[in-house]
Amino acid sequence: MFYYFPDNYRWSSAFTLALMAGGQLNQMDRWLAPLREAGPDPDPEAWTKAWDSITEEQSSHAAEELARGYRQAAGARYFRAATYYLTGERQTPPGPAKMHGYTEVLGAFARGVELMAKPIERVEVESPDGHSARVPHPVRHERSFAILYGFVGDQFSRRGIACLIIDTPGTGEPLRLRDVPSRPDYEVPTAAIVDYLQQRPDIDPDRIGLLGISLGGYYAPRGAAFEKRVKACAAWGAMWDYGLRWQERWETSSTTTSVPFWQLPWVMGTDTMEAALERVRQWTLADAMPHLIQPLLIVHGEHDRNVPVADAEAAFAAAASKDKTLRIFTVVEGGSEHVNADDPDPARQLIVDWFAQRLGTMPMPPA
Repeated sequence: MFYYFPDNYRWSSAFTLALMAGGQLNQMDRWLAPLREAGPDPDPEAWTKAWDSITEEQSSHAAEELARGYRQAAGARYFRAATYYLTGERQTPPGPAKMHGYTEVLGAFARGVELMAKPIERVEVESPDGHSARVPHPVRHERSFAILYGFVGDQFSRRGIACLIIDTPGTGEPLRLRDVPSRPDYEVPTAAIVDYLQQRPDIDPDRIGLLGISLGGYYAPRGAAFEKRVKACAAWGAMWDYGLRWQERWETSSTTTSVPFWQLPWVMGTDTMEAALERVRQWTLADAMPHLIQPLLIVHGEHDRNVPVADAEAAFAAAASKDKTLRIFTVVEGGSEHVNADDPDPARQLIVDWFAQRLGTMPMPPA
């Protein structure tokens, strides 16, 4: 992985994810170079301010493009601004600065949506815990929210697949704006999503796939294992025992986590790290994978420093699917880091092709 910040895995990982989502190196470098040159002690406040500045610059240029009538150019700037804001926000602890960043994420993304040539429909899916998950939903053309928009782009629509990308418990708006933490039984929100999709006349209810990235490598297989209306499942970055991973990180004071330690209590909805470590023990796929019988794809990096390859192998071995594939991207070929962020496009193309084959918009390979 390219260490933009020498000896700082967390910040370098965030920088790489921004590139993966369509960020431009020189746009970021103009504001981040002073942080890289400041020395070995990271300043979280300076991090947040730098990303805010990157975003404000891009938003200003977007407004100038729009004033000239260049709607697509302006929209691309706004989408990139949303990615930059979210990159800074994810490393910013809960508080006014974080809330400001996320509010700006929503605003920049909404402005980008208004300027799109291909429409996005924004819907509410009623959640079983009494909250609604607000989501972007493109009926005919694949698009996503903020940084996920950059990760997948229009690859699904190119293969004839509509794509719903949704904020669920412990992520996005439910967590930030509605205080809805994560939950181990992710088949519950998965069922609510499938219920919604099956009500739409423009969606084939017999061809619904489920993709999760990073911790989504737990959410998606868990959801598919107990929600058989899902017909194909892919994990972009495997997960096996999330509680064990966090216990090891905490005990070793790991410096190779992609997020700060405060994020676990925040996502788990606990007041202390001790309570979060106790709660997260429930996030294991050991009991779920034997129930997963649908086609399964796991894509992982050989040099993933967040989740070892052994976890990907364990999840793969435990799955009951007859049609299952484990693809490990090696250091030699690239894409060997967490969620293949160091060289993401081969993994991205593989995943979408795999779904197109299993959902019937592309032919299956010969036996």
